[in-house]
Amino acid sequence: MQAIKCLARPIIRSGEGYSLMWPKGDVPRRYEWQAGSMIVPPNMWLHQHFNTGTTPARYLAFKHEVVSIRNAQGVPKAWISRRIGGDQIDYADETPEIRRTFAEALSRNGLTPRMDAAYEAELAELPPLPARSVA
Repeated sequence: MQAIKCLARPIIRSGEGYSLMWPKGDVPRRYEWQAGSMIVPPNMWLHQHFNTGTTPARYLAFKHEVVSIRNAQGVPKAWISRRIGGDQIDYADETPEIRRTFAEALSRNGLTPRMDAAYEAELAELPPLPARSVA
């Protein structure tokens, strides 16, 4: 999940699912997609994509990036954890509601999430959360 100057325009080639998109501090809004859909996250909105179908989801993303959204080493900030100054919100830091919503959507197709091992593996490798400043 990330909040970035969004310049990618994924076109769904196969599969079905939904995307959650929202401005920081707001509630996620859900947008369903299937083959032929184009996903256009608004600039600087958090967004996350979920495949809920019984087949793999495939997309083709048209993208243009500029230097201003990379770190000093040239790595896109969207690939770097917010825990260390990037724009990526790690799975460990997403809200439980997002996981519940995904599990419910999968169950409608007779599926169950298989992300628990990925969540645990990621958590073991993540740096600690930055301390929150008290104002």
